[in-house]
Amino acid sequence: MARIRLDGITKRYGSVTALQRLDLDIRDREFMVFLGPSGCGKTTTLNIIAGLEEISDGDIWFDDRRVTFIPPHQREIAMVFQSYALYPQKSVYENIAFGLRLRKVDEATIDAKVRAAASQLEIEHLLDRKPQQLSGGQRQRVALGRALVRQPTVFLMDEPLSNLDAALRVSMRALIKKLHIAMGTTFVYVTHDQAEAMTLADRITVMRDGVVQQLDTPDAIYNRPANRFVAGFLGSPQMNFVEGEIAEGPDGPVFTRGALRIPVDPAVAAGQGGRKVVLGLRAEDAVIAEGGPLKGQVALISPLGSEQHVHVATGDSELVVRAPKDQRVAVSEPIALAFDPARLHLFDAATDQRLGSQT
Repeated sequence: MARIRLDGITKRYGSVTALQRLDLDIRDREFMVFLGPSGCGKTTTLNIIAGLEEISDGDIWFDDRRVTFIPPHQREIAMVFQSYALYPQKSVYENIAFGLRLRKVDEATIDAKVRAAASQLEIEHLLDRKPQQLSGGQRQRVALGRALVRQPTVFLMDEPLSNLDAALRVSMRALIKKLHIAMGTTFVYVTHDQAEAMTLADRITVMRDGVVQQLDTPDAIYNRPANRFVAGFLGSPQMNFVEGEIAEGPDGPVFTRGALRIPVDPAVAAGQGGRKVVLGLRAEDAVIAEGGPLKGQVALISPLGSEQHVHVATGDSELVVRAPKDQRVAVSEPIALAFDPARLHLFDAATDQRLGSQT
């Protein structure tokens, strides 16, 4: 197995810096997910771990072995790409066996490994077919099988599910998670899909412009985002943001914006009167309740089957709250919201950094 350490990794393309002094410690047998928008550096980081990209500065370690200048085929890694990269003229069996043949593994071992991987991926009945005879999900299973038979110490995946439809993505996520548990191998996974990151990861590295914004468990990143970017990137619908300032009220600190006044956690905002901040509120952390402290008017209702998203106009701001599917609300009717002040998030307006502890 492998622990992966990136020490001060910098990657430049001419005058463009794609990664800036990246320090990262991926634990042995961990499922690490790199999450972020296009161009944030996540795929570059994966390719550097694989040895497919040369670095400008820094070092890479697998356990106690420095692999900075070790070529990819000597790093004991396996990669699964967004494009399945299958050989169209070869059968599923031969696609899975291809890497083993290159390593001159004997035929009996190849057959045993291919059939074991096919069984694990539930594609035994497809071994004689060609890739063009397979669905997208089946092709992705073949690509996984080709990596699986190599029994790598590190499994690298670059947006492997992005070409699949929504239902297939859900089933493939479950399969990949089961593979990780069964194999006991270090997995490093790149995605821009927050649902994939939240369901698969032991820890998530959120990246932006080649810089790590936060590295933590899915729960910590969702509930205690380090800054406004992380807070807005995770969550559907996106976290509500309202710009304002902190004021000292008779019952403790409040967030204010015009006539809007929202009590906030004294442990975070005490003594911060006059500070310009951005308030963050997740849609599920507000409830529609008669007599709630935040008054508004229903501007829009978006039914989603299992729930509904209610857009609430409050002065010059609009909040989206998640409501049960059977809760009766109507456009233009007055509404009141209640929430736990401890569930609110405050970010400094100048730096976008979270106020208060992240632990």
